[in-house]
Amino acid sequence: MKKILYTTTAFILCGIAQSQAACIATPSCTTLGYTETSSCDGGLKCPFGSYWYCPSNSGSGGDSSGSGNTDDKTYNCKIGDIFYSDWSCSTDLVSGKTPIAVVAYMDGKGHGQALALNSIGNYVWEYRYDYHGNINNTLAPTPPYSSAGEAALDFSSCFNTAMMQQAGNSGEFPAAWSTYYYKTAGTQNGDWCLPAGGILTSYRKNKKTIDASFNKAGGEVPDINNKFHWSSSQQSNGNAWGLKNYDYLITSDKRYINEVRPVLEF
Repeated sequence: MKKILYTTTAFILCGIAQSQAACIATPSCTTLGYTETSSCDGGLKCPFGSYWYCPSNSGSGGDSSGSGNTDDKTYNCKIGDIFYSDWSCSTDLVSGKTPIAVVAYMDGKGHGQALALNSIGNYVWEYRYDYHGNINNTLAPTPPYSSAGEAALDFSSCFNTAMMQQAGNSGEFPAAWSTYYYKTAGTQNGDWCLPAGGILTSYRKNKKTIDASFNKAGGEVPDINNKFHWSSSQQSNGNAWGLKNYDYLITSDKRYINEVRPVLEF
């Protein structure tokens, strides 16, 4: 499953969320995968340098995730399976393998998305100013979903995340950037994303099965009864969708500090 390569800005990245205490130096264009010196069809330009990312030259089998996943590889996984650092999955815990996530969604074509075993902290979704000093006066560069039903059909976790990261630094889109710097055995910076509304909806529909696997794998069951969990799906200038205490998605002010649990596309 293809993912848009993550981009960044030329600033020092400083999170404003409570769990983000230190500044992180901006990686260079080449370390992010922008290695071509000329433009290409369907390529992405590094936002702070004269380098390009060209899918056909990615060196990862045609996939832009940097994970080693390839377009022609499919996965025999199902919702609730434990996902491992070698990018395999199983219903029960396999001795000798390192679990990193639990499958929360499958697309019916051999690809899916898996939620990390643990939340990574509490972050603001968006906190930026326009030229008039107003907060969140414009939409983030992702599709807005006016209803919970529409947001529940959004499965573009990594696309949404990449668009937010391209639009602003970690002080402007803390939740999205927090997932960029998350990594586990078998993954690297940029592999994990902020889950789209459809992924959190799938989790809620299959909560009992998925929670059982979190327990088997030694993970943390998401506390959706008491904590609002961000999705990468936005509703409006000031609100984004997430999950808390309901069978459907609800919204929160983008400036509020809420839970983030990354998702891995495979």
